[in-house]
Amino acid sequence: MAHRSADELEAERLMIEAAQRDRAAFAPLYERYVDQIYAYAHTLTRNRELAEDVTASTFAKAIEDLPRFEWRGVPYSAWLYRVAANLVARQARRPAWLDLDEHQPVDGESPEQIVEQRDREATVRAAVATLPDDQRQAVLLRFGGELRNREIGEIMGRSEGAVKLLTFRAMTSLRQELGAPTPAERSMEGR
Repeated sequence: MAHRSADELEAERLMIEAAQRDRAAFAPLYERYVDQIYAYAHTLTRNRELAEDVTASTFAKAIEDLPRFEWRGVPYSAWLYRVAANLVARQARRPAWLDLDEHQPVDGESPEQIVEQRDREATVRAAVATLPDDQRQAVLLRFGGELRNREIGEIMGRSEGAVKLLTFRAMTSLRQELGAPTPAERSMEGR
């Protein structure tokens, strides 16, 4: 997700104000963000149906809360991502949702390659699940939501520097958990 210009933010503010006056004017905001929120929810849940439910609930809440929404000069998506993350967190208290059948074979992939890929994905998901909540959320927003640290900070209520530190610590923990070499170890191998 690219950094938004002042003009883009102003246009979005005007879209929100129009939607606050007339709910039918919410459609452009929905169209702008529905795919991003779905992709983020799917990254968090790894379940198509649950991601669809989270996405629908996120936008239902967005419409419900629209009259009370206050513009703060950041993309509206920051608030939507936070709503989606909260909905997923509530779902996480229920039985786990892990659908390994979600992986669709790519042309030329053998059954063995598909199984290996599923195993790698399951191993990474399990390692991510062991991270502290704030580190897990930062990593999922960064790599699943493809957001910048500033945007993640808005969603999490943290500074950009705090997000960088959370992501660094999470990646360090994941490297250790998964047995991957650190950047320093990789540079030593080249010598």
